Amino acid sequence: MTDNQLWPMRSVERDRDAVGNSKRRMPLLVAMVALVAVVASACAGNSSNDTNGATGTPVQGGTLDVGLTIDITSLNPYDGSGDTTSMILANLNAQLFKDYDHKVVPALAESLTRSADGKTATVTLRKGLKFSDGTPITPEDVVFSIEQAKAGSAYGSLYKEIITSEKASGEDKVDLTLVRPTPNLEALLSFPRAAIIPANFGGKSKSEYLQKPVGTGPYMFISRQPGVSIQLKKNPNYWDSGKPYIDTLDFQVFNNNNALTSAFQAKTVQAIPFAPEASIPSLTGANIVNTAAAATEMFFINGRTGPLSDVKVRQAISMAIDREAIVKGLRGPGDKPTATFVPASVLGSAHPAPVKGGDIEAAKQLLAASSYKDGATIKVIYPTGDDTLANTVQAMQAEVAKIGIKFDLQALDQGAWVNDVLGGKYELAYQNISANGTTADTTMQFFIASGAYGGGWSTDVAKSALTKYQTATDAAGQAAALDEFQNWLSAELPVIPTVWLRPSLVLKGSVAGYQGLDTVTQQALPFEGLWLNKS
Repeated sequence: MTDNQLWPMRSVERDRDAVGNSKRRMPLLVAMVALVAVVASACAGNSSNDTNGATGTPVQGGTLDVGLTIDITSLNPYDGSGDTTSMILANLNAQLFKDYDHKVVPALAESLTRSADGKTATVTLRKGLKFSDGTPITPEDVVFSIEQAKAGSAYGSLYKEIITSEKASGEDKVDLTLVRPTPNLEALLSFPRAAIIPANFGGKSKSEYLQKPVGTGPYMFISRQPGVSIQLKKNPNYWDSGKPYIDTLDFQVFNNNNALTSAFQAKTVQAIPFAPEASIPSLTGANIVNTAAAATEMFFINGRTGPLSDVKVRQAISMAIDREAIVKGLRGPGDKPTATFVPASVLGSAHPAPVKGGDIEAAKQLLAASSYKDGATIKVIYPTGDDTLANTVQAMQAEVAKIGIKFDLQALDQGAWVNDVLGGKYELAYQNISANGTTADTTMQFFIASGAYGGGWSTDVAKSALTKYQTATDAAGQAAALDEFQNWLSAELPVIPTVWLRPSLVLKGSVAGYQGLDTVTQQALPFEGLWLNKS
């Protein structure tokens, strides 16, 4: 999911068939397609991480038809949630900085300088910047945008707790007053939640602006039919001169994987982000790009009452799960077994937690030492719409049954699942959590902001580790902060991580420019660097 997102709901108003026609149907909610990895087989086409995807001279023009199974939830860069939403917003908006080849580099900003005590930062903007409608970008726009980021419901506190004030200074500068020295400030200003938009929504109300937003990204918004399509066009005023290469991105929303697969085979779709694992073997003639592992699949645990309030029960469940066997039998080779909460893409030099599990005898001993030595029945909720996730939960149900734990599985639509989790109306809830950006700030922040997923867990260690992580002056300091957080997680088990997810991007042979995409997350997929070779 997204950024650390749990609730990308989709309101479907129409079905599309394989060639893009639509028909009326009843509105419904379809749960998120989890980030899944490529099934590497001959029939799946070519698996390409960094091969010849960027060879040749970029070609200008054309329309790229992109197939989705999840519609966007919002065009608000500060509150929109879901993998698809993040990807669309990443192409509509730009930030002061951006991630490039594992480094944070200037984007709309030309530079950032700090005062001697590190508590004031001055951002200098590039010359001649414009929004997609041609309006000049000013320091006042940056000030307004930071204010909006600080007001965001999920990640606002990430900015509020660091930036105490923002003030325009002259024609091209913004002064930021900080609570403390923040070495990774540039990274925080590169997150999608730090998008730069027009001050005062360009003179419109917020709701009016979000109907047709004006952005700073490589593409500009043209139209949207909810549940059917989103169309973006090249931004002629994009700050990175010469890009994007493709003129139009036409995102088509399909209500099931079979329809999407048929459209790809019929050549009405040329790209599939977050490709469903089950569909990949039938996508003949495709280039498969494994992008960065940006999500961790896990159980969220409500530890307030009942069996799960006993740490020995939690440990027994974790020990009984054979992560290696599940990944080998049910997942693609891009997925990896894990007991680590933080997604691999932002783990840095922190120590991955050792994968412990698949030891039934050890699990039985842990349960015998608990207050529920005779076993227990535990309700497990998981979102509908993803066969791979459902099969994974069912496999784990069979494993814990061997130690006397019965999983009562209940599949809920995404909206009901989210409401139950955030309301603490669950025992175990299975889903994945994604990284938002290039560092682990948002992963820890979301643990804090969600009240540890409605499970009643303390967030004190997370808050302490987040502060240490943000004030660390080197990778070793950041790793130590993450290790502190993850060691606490391993001891208390407020969550039980199971699988690292590495999603697949499927492209037709005509799509080029994908070299290096294995280092980026699909939530921030840079369509600006792709082009279409002419046949």
